[in-house]
Amino acid sequence: MSHPVEVVATVTSSTMLRSGDLLDTYSTAVGTVVLVAGPTGHRVVRLSPLGDAVRAAIGPGRTLAELEVELVSRLGDPPAGGVSELVRSAVLALVDERVIVAGQGPKGDISGVIRP
Repeated sequence: MSHPVEVVATVTSSTMLRSGDLLDTYSTAVGTVVLVAGPTGHRVVRLSPLGDAVRAAIGPGRTLAELEVELVSRLGDPPAGGVSELVRSAVLALVDERVIVAGQGPKGDISGVIRP
């Protein structure tokens, strides 16, 4: 999957991540789908097991580095590949689908400080 250059360039270890505008989540033994609000209508997005773990681990907001640590604590080290590359790839895919948002403060943060 190809990601817009500006998104790839701005997602660093200190980038703040938070949940997108999710209207509903439905999970079964065979997977999870989310209903994502969009400017031109709502979409259903099916999440991979890693995508669902990322969504759940973000909570009210985490940096990419914090997310990596949280996912390793929940899932253990990956059998192949580096944690950073796998998590970053999953994050970029979820940003593309608007399941998560990169570069904004956590929900409920009214400090006015936006972290990159």
